[in-house]
Amino acid sequence: MNETGIYVRVSTEEQAQDGFSIRAQEQKLKDYARIKDWQIYKIYADEGISGKDIKGRPAVKELIADVEAGIVKNVLVFKIDRLTRSTADLIYLVDTFNKYDCAFNSLLESIDTHTASGRMFLKIIGIFAEFERENIIERTRVGVERKVKEGYSLCTAQASYGYDRAIGERIQTINEEEAEIVREIFDMFVTGGETLTNIARLLNLRGVKTKADKTWDSSKIRRLLKNSNYIGNVRHHIDDPKRETHYDGLHEPILDEEIFIAANDLLEKNTRTSITKPPNNEKYFSGFLVCSECGYKLKTYATFKQLKTRKQKAIGYVCPNKTLKTCHAPSMSHKKAEAAFDEYLSQIADFEPPELEINTEQKNTKNITAYENKLKALEAKDKETLELYVTNELSFDEYRAMRTKIEADRIVINTEIERIKMPPDNESNFTKNDIILNLRENWELLTDSEKRTFLRNFVERIVIESTKGEGSYFGEVKVLEVGFRD
Repeated sequence: MNETGIYVRVSTEEQAQDGFSIRAQEQKLKDYARIKDWQIYKIYADEGISGKDIKGRPAVKELIADVEAGIVKNVLVFKIDRLTRSTADLIYLVDTFNKYDCAFNSLLESIDTHTASGRMFLKIIGIFAEFERENIIERTRVGVERKVKEGYSLCTAQASYGYDRAIGERIQTINEEEAEIVREIFDMFVTGGETLTNIARLLNLRGVKTKADKTWDSSKIRRLLKNSNYIGNVRHHIDDPKRETHYDGLHEPILDEEIFIAANDLLEKNTRTSITKPPNNEKYFSGFLVCSECGYKLKTYATFKQLKTRKQKAIGYVCPNKTLKTCHAPSMSHKKAEAAFDEYLSQIADFEPPELEINTEQKNTKNITAYENKLKALEAKDKETLELYVTNELSFDEYRAMRTKIEADRIVINTEIERIKMPPDNESNFTKNDIILNLRENWELLTDSEKRTFLRNFVERIVIESTKGEGSYFGEVKVLEVGFRD
């Protein structure tokens, strides 16, 4: 048995009680330890001190320190209330003993954590500990709910842009310099008709920073436009649309309610864009388009717009590094990519590639293994990034940017694996020889499925350039190179 620490305690009124004196407790515990063949490290005694809590008890604090240092691996007491009469303190002490792999024993209650009954005792204590933790969470939740309903802003991370809240203050106050920017953003969006992206670009060009001293982007502008703090409300559960609530706040508003409502009406009417799942036939260029500016493969997105009688969907492609602001190539629609590819085909001679070497199963397996290893590396990087964010070594914006790049790389790798695993489409209404004779004529006749099959069988990459002239709304898309498979 590792070193045993014996703890004894009596309060002043218990000194005269038979069997409860320090000496009596100490002798019985020494005898018990001798029977168990435990080596005693030290006797920890608090004399004339109440057991209602562990504050002001030097001996028990010394015992805890020795347990945490790994010196004491077994604690023996005469009775549990000698250690403490506080349930909260008992839970804390038992949790500490468990954490540092220290056994706990009580002579009168016959508690020995080396026995089944002793371990059951610890489980019961654990149940009470969990109950206490849930009570704390519940009390905290109720307190937060009450605070919001009373009109106090939570500001759990920081005050909204346009407001400040000094330490110790319960009500946020207007930051006039930032508030003027807030009014300007709403005016640009509602009256000026500016897009979210252009508003962010204009603010960044002027050197205006966010509350966290970061640059603006469209998502930050959208969150600002939806923030009801600016009309005097306080919000709760803003990350959960089903639970999100708004109450009248005690702070001064920055905006009139009319312009806030107008801005949110416009946001509802705006198209919504989302990154799509792995490629299907209608996105047949996915996995082949390469950004001419940074060399990354483009990822797909879908834009939805509600018309009077139907919902319109448009497919497009965007460089993943654009989100990270390390690439400035504009996004492009699928139609423009198609037109650029047609233009490229019209300017090259008939496509007559050499005999294609069919990949052997061994080569495919090797390539897939290499890509799967890259996926494992990405998973490790993803986990490491999350740990850095949790430990506050990365800000949320930095974490989100890194996660965006990881996800973009994951999409590219999965696309390559899908391309390698996909067998040739033997049911297509064309043959390789037909296409080899004249690609330009056949391309226009192919279905989306056949076009993707052709690209998978013959094309390695399509280097594409997307540019937008200064002051011009419409961009230009041009295919610079098509890399055919050897």
